[in-house]
Amino acid sequence: MVSLFDSLIHWRPDAEEFTAPLQSKKPFKLLFDRLPTGIDNNRIDVALSQEFMDRCRLFVRRSMMHDVTENYWGEPPPPPDNKDLQALREGYAGLMELTVDRARKHNRLEMVQLLQFSVVKFLLGLVGQEYDRLRSQVQRAKGLDSHQSSGRSVQLHDRLVLLARNEPAIRYRITRRLFRELLKIENMRLGKLRKSVLGLSWPIPKPLLFNPMLQLPSLWADEQVMGHYPLVCTDREDPDAFDRVNRLVTGLFADFLPSWCWGTEPLDPFDSTCSDIQTSARRSQGEQDGLVGYGEILMLLKRSLQPAEYESGNCSWLDIPENIDRIVYSARHSGGIRTDHVVPLLQTTWPNDKWPGFHHRLMKQILKAFHGSRIERDLLACHAAPAVYQELNRQVPVRLICQYLAGRMTRRELQRKLNSLQNKAVPVQVVKVLERMLSIIKSMPGPRRRRRVFSFLRHFALFRRDLKQAYQAHVAMRRIHLLVRPEDIELSRRNGSLLEFPLRRELKPEQHRIRNHVILKADVRGSTAITSELRNRNLNPASHFSLNFFEPINKLLESFGAKKVFIEGDAVILSIFEYEDTPYQWLCVSHACGLANKILQVVDTQNVKNRQNELPELELGLGIAFSEEAPAFLYDEGHEIMISPAINRADQLSSCSAAVRRSAYGGGLGCGVMVMAPAASETVNKESSDKLIRYNVNGIELDEPAYYKLKSELSFRRIVLEVGRRALNDHLLVGRYPDLEGNMHALVIREGVVTVWDGEQAGLEAVDGGFYYEVIRDPELIAYAIEQTTRRRHTLPDTPATAEEDRPRPGLFH
Repeated sequence: MVSLFDSLIHWRPDAEEFTAPLQSKKPFKLLFDRLPTGIDNNRIDVALSQEFMDRCRLFVRRSMMHDVTENYWGEPPPPPDNKDLQALREGYAGLMELTVDRARKHNRLEMVQLLQFSVVKFLLGLVGQEYDRLRSQVQRAKGLDSHQSSGRSVQLHDRLVLLARNEPAIRYRITRRLFRELLKIENMRLGKLRKSVLGLSWPIPKPLLFNPMLQLPSLWADEQVMGHYPLVCTDREDPDAFDRVNRLVTGLFADFLPSWCWGTEPLDPFDSTCSDIQTSARRSQGEQDGLVGYGEILMLLKRSLQPAEYESGNCSWLDIPENIDRIVYSARHSGGIRTDHVVPLLQTTWPNDKWPGFHHRLMKQILKAFHGSRIERDLLACHAAPAVYQELNRQVPVRLICQYLAGRMTRRELQRKLNSLQNKAVPVQVVKVLERMLSIIKSMPGPRRRRRVFSFLRHFALFRRDLKQAYQAHVAMRRIHLLVRPEDIELSRRNGSLLEFPLRRELKPEQHRIRNHVILKADVRGSTAITSELRNRNLNPASHFSLNFFEPINKLLESFGAKKVFIEGDAVILSIFEYEDTPYQWLCVSHACGLANKILQVVDTQNVKNRQNELPELELGLGIAFSEEAPAFLYDEGHEIMISPAINRADQLSSCSAAVRRSAYGGGLGCGVMVMAPAASETVNKESSDKLIRYNVNGIELDEPAYYKLKSELSFRRIVLEVGRRALNDHLLVGRYPDLEGNMHALVIREGVVTVWDGEQAGLEAVDGGFYYEVIRDPELIAYAIEQTTRRRHTLPDTPATAEEDRPRPGLFH
């Protein structure tokens, strides 16, 4: 804090003015609260693709064996297989692509977050599992040879010692490679995919997901930590190191930081010791799905930061390390703050012309706080230690080097510890190297020492940020329950709490999620008369209908993605589903129309044979009804029974009024569909939800939801019929669609006007708002419609809006 006297003499910006030019970021928002709780009533149940997990396990197993045999066992290592690596990459990409597709359809970004954290948790746990497996394998081999005094037993013992001594390095190298490969595929493909589909490249910030701190085997693994952070804050024997530095840094900038960013009150030294940290870490690892490092991270944060900062995920300008450089190099260094390194002056973004003076005083204040302090000695020693470690051929622990160079150890203590080393480092030579480096540090020129301090500030901000983000990642991963046992997966699936991430080829048709469906009902008429006539001629009706009707229809189903609901003697009911993961097949009504046309062609062919054999002809009425929901299913002794309101609706559409059919008017209508409303005194013979009278002889009628779903599937051209071709205001819609085999088909739809049935014929009076929709089968009318569309395409480049297009309609179903 600055005294009142200093504030009156020297200008200093307020917090808002100081932070205005600095970069800022929004807190990360985890969306897991939108997800269901799993079978343990605590965590989220996740099942990753079995194929993906097997690929990862094989890659880690082979990579670890190659690493160990090459670096420690002195054997020719098995050559790494690039196929394993490619399989891992493609597996992860496949999981992400399917998840992004689902997230877009259902607006569920949390599913992408869940997949990324689940994969990270799985991989971190997998490396530990494979290390334990390798160690157990060597132990079992040693146990088998223990009764023999053989060189093989001694060799296996030495291998176990090497594995134990180098466990952190082995785990770190394998983990780093896994994350490096994931990051490559993220940068090359998946980030761009998410950006184009979801509008967001990284639902989880990249620095959080690929945080080096998550990949470290421990915060006390000095050899691995020093590749990313200064060793100042991670001394196992000095648990207060991070807290001490944090208090110094936040104290220097206290006037410009939120109060929740200041250090915590000093703790009683007996409240939390290094032993507590290690105990917490072991407890965390012992928990189910526990990950390495969580306990160490949590205890460091508890000792130094306020819960309002790390638990709530609050962010300040200090969480962006580049802001340190922006502040330090915002004005030219001179006098007592000059460094030995020429850094390009950053563009000054503080508009006040008094900023250089304040900047100079702030830099002097920073240097004064570090000068001659324990922290400065530690940071200089830790900066020099990695180079000395390499010079000594990695024979002396890097922490031992740090402690001696920082003046925390006498030469006698150093000699004693060097003598206890198992790698036979020569104490005399080690001491000479350390004394030479110690002399360099003590005689270090002021400008270089100041550069070390400013550089350390930036690296400390990076360590502090990564520590907070590692905590956030661990909290997220601890909410995930990765299910592996088949019984747990099945239990969670039955409870509706399982969130599965399969590869697309692992999806089975019965496991696809149905988004909507269409029902096609074919009401068969005349089958009774044909059956009776066949029996009179001593012929088999069953084989006749099977060969000439049902089998030809069965051959059509695959091309249009249809399934049988059930078949009776005088009715055929078929269904076509749209699945969530097959958007390229979302043409269920188009396919139902095409299938209905093909069924009628089968009947036409059958009727030609019937006429030749002097048998009664078959007559059909077909109805197509659409539902924007998935059907329900019941099971009776293993038989699936579909429940859908579209079945009843399709039944109504396929029906034909007996009164109209027997009338003189009906006798002259021929094939097709006509829908009429009864006169006020007219009684509808067949119960109908819309109270309409239908004439449907070898015709196909769509209900209104199916009609508008069809218009959302295809691009139609509207054709107004010429006078004399149809009555009233009927018009045609002409389009084309592909079946599942890629064959294109023309489709012509007539929108007819409902008229009034007076008991004898349909009048010219139209019912207000009454329309019905028929799939045209008349070859002449289809040819006429196609001809009109071709003519319009050449003469009318722009089709104006029509009354039909402006009329209110139901919402689309995509």
